Formats: sequence, structure tokens, C-alpha cells
Amino acid sequence: MDFQFDHVHLVCRDVRDMVEFFVRVFEAERISYNEDFKGSPSAVILLGNMRVFVRGLRSDEVPDAVAPSRVQGLDHFGIGVKDVEEAAKWLKARGAEFSVEPAPRGMGGRMIAYVLGPENIDIEVVGPYVGFGDR
Repeated sequence: MDFQFDHVHLVCRDVRDMVEFFVRVFEAERISYNEDFKGSPSAVILLGNMRVFVRGLRSDEVPDAVAPSRVQGLDHFGIGVKDVEEAAKWLKARGAEFSVEPAPRGMGGRMIAYVLGPENIDIEVVGPYVGFGDR
């Protein structure tokens, strides 16, 4: 079986704000927006070759009781780059705030950083794996 990455799905309180953040900071492309998709606003953005689905809370949903300040059901997702420090400079120039500055603290000494997104979502910016081949 040959699996391929398809998408990340975010559920948040403010869909427009979440989409505009990715467009402004990461130069993502807004592919679609639907004001009422099964009871909530919904959008699809393209970030590199990754689709990110963004959906609002529906009237029968309540924020996560364990972590009410976090985006629903997601701790973070990672975006790979060749040079984390250069990517951090580029992102900061576009208004990104970092919850974790670039440092070699990932698995096997991998360079990582975290961008703080709307609703406290963390976007990990990660460099190439060190010592794990291309996996």
C-alpha cells in the first residue's frame, strides 16, 4: 500500500482569521470558502503541496474541555523546509510570532521551530532529518 499525505483538518472558532493568517504568513492560497458547510463556515487552503481544511465550530459543538484555548483536536502539524533559520527570518518578516525559536532540538538533532498561529495552534517548521536517511 502506497500512502500519501492528503490534508490537515483544523476546527477553529474563526475560519476567516485562520485562513488569512496562512495566506499572510505562509503565502498559502485560498482554494475555496463556503459560509455554511454542514452548519459552519469552511475553507480549503493550499500550503505548498499540502491542503489544509479549516472548519468553524458548529452550533452543537463545544470547545475542548481539556484544552479550551487550543484549536480543536490538533496539537501541531509540521512543515518541512531545507533551512529552518532562513525560513524563520522570512516568516518573521511577514509577521509570524514564534512560540519556540529555531534550535536543534528535534529527533536526532533535527532543527525545529514553532510558529504561533491563531487560536494557539502551533505550526512546526522542521529541517531535514539527521541520521534517518530521507524518511
